[in-house]
Amino acid sequence: MSSAPVPRGGRGARLRSLLDWRVWLGVGIPVAAIVYTLHDVDLRDVAKHIGDADPWIVLAMVPFHVLGLWLRAVRWRWLALSLAPEPLPLRSLFRATALAFMAVNVLPFRLGELARPWLLARETEVSGAAALGTLVLERAIDFTCVSLMGGIVLLLHAKAMPAWVSSGAGIFALFTFVPIALIVALRVDERRTLALLDGALRVLPIAWRARVMDLVTEVCRGLAGLRGFRATSRVVLHSLVLWGVVLPAPFLLGLRAFGIELPLRQLVLATFTTNVFVALAVAAPSAPGFFGVFHFACREALGLFGVGRSVAVAYGTVVHLAYWIPVTLIGSVVAAQSGARLGELMAPRLGKAGSEPHR
Repeated sequence: MSSAPVPRGGRGARLRSLLDWRVWLGVGIPVAAIVYTLHDVDLRDVAKHIGDADPWIVLAMVPFHVLGLWLRAVRWRWLALSLAPEPLPLRSLFRATALAFMAVNVLPFRLGELARPWLLARETEVSGAAALGTLVLERAIDFTCVSLMGGIVLLLHAKAMPAWVSSGAGIFALFTFVPIALIVALRVDERRTLALLDGALRVLPIAWRARVMDLVTEVCRGLAGLRGFRATSRVVLHSLVLWGVVLPAPFLLGLRAFGIELPLRQLVLATFTTNVFVALAVAAPSAPGFFGVFHFACREALGLFGVGRSVAVAYGTVVHLAYWIPVTLIGSVVAAQSGARLGELMAPRLGKAGSEPHR
């Protein structure tokens, strides 16, 4: 019996995906990061340092990662006030967040990001496209927090860092100001801000300009959920706690677990510097779970504070696994409970947002 023919469209789609430069970039970045990170490191030394790490301190990292998922869900609840007549159930928001972070850990190119609005829409019947708008705003807020934190770290520690690092403080300051100014302008006068932005972007190709305007439109949809001072202040507070305490905590505990002794000021700076380096390294779409880029970021960040390469790579390995394993397990439980399939997570259908105005 002859086998069924393979549809041409399927073969063509696979061929186009293989020829897509973004696919090769997503594969090339983590491979290059792994090769560079390990090229002058003795793996036996790395294994020894991992074995010497304090296991109880390593285990203490896990609650902070769970708390991070919960805080993101709580913050999302305030961002999503406009999606339903009543505040969305925190349980559904947490489940969607956990599922998405698990999917990012096992799928390439950050494809799992779309699992958040997909599962939320399935469990609460809100618009998936509208929920996506709140997440675009969330990403803008997170980017602002990372840029602000990075700029402060660079300014405080500029003298002890190489010139190429300290010179980045100005760039971080610019990256911090631009999204803040844009969000404020959109809140004050959305229509006029969009018109001015569209005019300023006319120097770009039409396709690029359309992508930027689509992104800003999603931010506007997300901004509609920030009703009044109370919601805005809660989002700001949760963002400060998330990026100022919860997310840096595992990096600080990692320093203690490996017995990396630094003066208090240096210890704090090393913690936040590593957090910033990792946040920037994992921002770009790459291999599943940030393997390679996470370790590269830890090595480069700790190298600024005189930490040996083998210790830094061991540190990155342990801190990464202390995040990857529990987050993946929690998300897997949610996936099993919700009946989510891998194919659905790779290409979720969000549906269309409503056509009503943002405000």
